[in-house]
Amino acid sequence: MAVKYVLVFSDPADADLDRMNISFNRRDPDYAVRWEAGLYQLLRELLEFPGPVSHARDEEASLHYGREVRRMLYYGPTQRRSGTAIRILFTLLPPAPDDPPETAETVIFLLRLLHGSQSLTSDTPEP
Repeated sequence: MAVKYVLVFSDPADADLDRMNISFNRRDPDYAVRWEAGLYQLLRELLEFPGPVSHARDEEASLHYGREVRRMLYYGPTQRRSGTAIRILFTLLPPAPDDPPETAETVIFLLRLLHGSQSLTSDTPEP
């Protein structure tokens, strides 16, 4: 049976997304719409293969949270590597051992969405 994944935003990740949308909307509302659509497309792709082989481990976040945290980069709707990357930090939370296999889901828990080299702050969520 195939592994089922579900995507969950932490409160800080949701707030990060809101702040970025507001910022992009102020500068260029059309770009903000394209940026958000591109982000959600990337997150849909994450649902297909979130495993450790496909995304680099983020050492700073892993130390901070005390568990393995993976990083995915988003360069905006065009995915040109010349712009500022958004670091999407996430961890995988496996199903409970007593979950029936037919309904078991692995949670992809989005911890933060950070600009470029922005570091973690004390308001990060606990998975």
